[in-house]
Amino acid sequence: MSLKAPLLAVVLAATCAVCTLAVPSFAAQPSLSARVLIVYNSNNTDSQNVALHYQGARVIPAQNLCPIRPSSTQQLSWANYLSQVKAPIQNCLNALGPANILYIVFTYQTPFTLFGPDGKLYALDSFVADIWDAAVPAGHYGYPLPNHPYFADAQTQGNLYLPFQSLAAYRAQPGSGLVYSVWRLDAPSAAIANGLVDNAIATEVNGLNGQVCIDRRYNHLPTRTDYNYYTADWDLHNAANFARAAGFTVTEDENATEFGTAPAPLRCDNVALYSGWYGHVYNDAFTWNPGSIGFHLDSASAANPRVGTDWAEGALQRGITVTSGSVAEPYLIGLAHPDQVFRNLFEGSNVGDAFLRGTPWLKWVVLYIGDPLYRPFPNGFPNVTAPQNVLAFNPQYVVGGKPSQGTITLAAPAPPGGATITLQNPQHAVLTMPSSISVPAGARSANFPISTVLVTNDTPTIITATFGSNVITNSIIPEPLLGGEILGCCAIGGSPMTGLMLLDDNAPPGGVVVNFSSNNPAATVPATVTFPAGTFYQNFTVQTHPVDATTNLTLTASYAGSMQPAYVTVMAPTLYSVTLPYHVRGGQNFTGGAVLTGPAGPSGAVVTLSSSNPAVVSVPSSIAIAPGTTSSNFNAVTTHVSQNTAVTISGTWGSYTRRNTITITP
Repeated sequence: MSLKAPLLAVVLAATCAVCTLAVPSFAAQPSLSARVLIVYNSNNTDSQNVALHYQGARVIPAQNLCPIRPSSTQQLSWANYLSQVKAPIQNCLNALGPANILYIVFTYQTPFTLFGPDGKLYALDSFVADIWDAAVPAGHYGYPLPNHPYFADAQTQGNLYLPFQSLAAYRAQPGSGLVYSVWRLDAPSAAIANGLVDNAIATEVNGLNGQVCIDRRYNHLPTRTDYNYYTADWDLHNAANFARAAGFTVTEDENATEFGTAPAPLRCDNVALYSGWYGHVYNDAFTWNPGSIGFHLDSASAANPRVGTDWAEGALQRGITVTSGSVAEPYLIGLAHPDQVFRNLFEGSNVGDAFLRGTPWLKWVVLYIGDPLYRPFPNGFPNVTAPQNVLAFNPQYVVGGKPSQGTITLAAPAPPGGATITLQNPQHAVLTMPSSISVPAGARSANFPISTVLVTNDTPTIITATFGSNVITNSIIPEPLLGGEILGCCAIGGSPMTGLMLLDDNAPPGGVVVNFSSNNPAATVPATVTFPAGTFYQNFTVQTHPVDATTNLTLTASYAGSMQPAYVTVMAPTLYSVTLPYHVRGGQNFTGGAVLTGPAGPSGAVVTLSSSNPAVVSVPSSIAIAPGTTSSNFNAVTTHVSQNTAVTISGTWGSYTRRNTITITP
């Protein structure tokens, strides 16, 4: 799993530094049951039964049941998604009023992945969440560009969090984006899927109890910037702090190994809440209490919620009530942020709001599994949002040469005479700021200016604010204007790849011309990529060429001294199939073929052929496929037979053997 820095600087108004005082907007909300759309597979009895179970348990109006008839219960092509899922759901939403629905819940045995028009794998649910293109422009696929409008960004290390706002309250605002919180009651069996509802409802009555387990990856966290992979540890650490403030017993591990693998704790039992990383399979080190909520940060943590070894499937099999994860590479920043999700839950949020508000991107790869109406802590924990000292930057990610602003907010008003805060800046060559600022008596906050210089690489820096015995830190990240390229990892030589080049801010007047190059002729790129003024992303095409052997290469974008590499693998083709007629009468010759997965490299390909019964079907010993082509034919000779005779023809090239069978008839 990789992480990309935010595409644009985080813009948070300085006044938000005191937003922990705001009251969550839960009061006087009508029942949310009428605002749930249940999507079920009308071709599957189990899917229908789970839908009816949920509808009855939550007293959801019968007219909110929405049937679809997908051609697959797992994965759809783009065309099938449009006709079999998107269109019928839009019809259901239009019948109920699109703004009247907040939550869309898919039931067991509905498809959960799709291939986009760009050929990449996505979470189907994430596209339905933005079914009206309110967050991501229509026609844009791949790495998401904007955060969706309900997402509430945070500066975790500096203790800056936006006030909670329920999805219902957000959507009641004029001009709010029409996005949905999309969930699925899906699991290894229909019985487990039903249990997700039953456990949620029972826990709302009895309370969610147990311990909180947090599985970090790095030690010495105070010395780490809130940047790159360390961002996950800061998120997890604050999630642990919020759980402690709520009164839970917390096991917070900082070993690189996961729970269940020494030196990390070998067990974490009676779990109420969990989050952690990293590893691609479920470690069976947990027991989950009824109503438990947990999610794991890795590249395919919910690749398939029904079968396999991924984390979500393993947790569902063993009793977790709510989980989340990705079906493909999410980039770390694209997953749900544990601190934001936990904080909102402790404020009294339902899981549908908490996870959506804590996950930045839609039309992406993330699934949520469980009942979105589930509120584990309906009364909340006031201690979680008690005022605290805050150090914030606006923006936190700042293009070198542009200014930023720091804000100190105190947990309590400054005493008579005011408070003097000392600022420590270890990067004087990059950042300029005052060595101290004062907060006037009775006031709680003060701003200070920050100037930066041009940089050629991201330069994350920890700023320390000290006043009396209080110390608070936060990271500010000066960055070059050139943000880099986003590409798929690999392609078979001869096929094109589409990439996305990013700036870390809008191009200035006059635009920006970025130089672009490849270090290997196996892939060619445009010499330059131009960003018109006011834009921050551009698509580009990489043309790969046939190769004899898999070739790793580097594409490099450069601008104003900054060089951003992207690593690409151009793969050699493999033998895809041996083609034969279904049957031929004995004594007649026929034409067969050998097909590669892509064009042969400069040396071509020689496929060795053999027959399981040469007396009936004889084939040449080999067939040559010319460079740059994908197939070649061969002639086969048959003899007369007295009965139907099946003969297998095998083709071998490199380490790949493909077989096909033909029947010779009398």
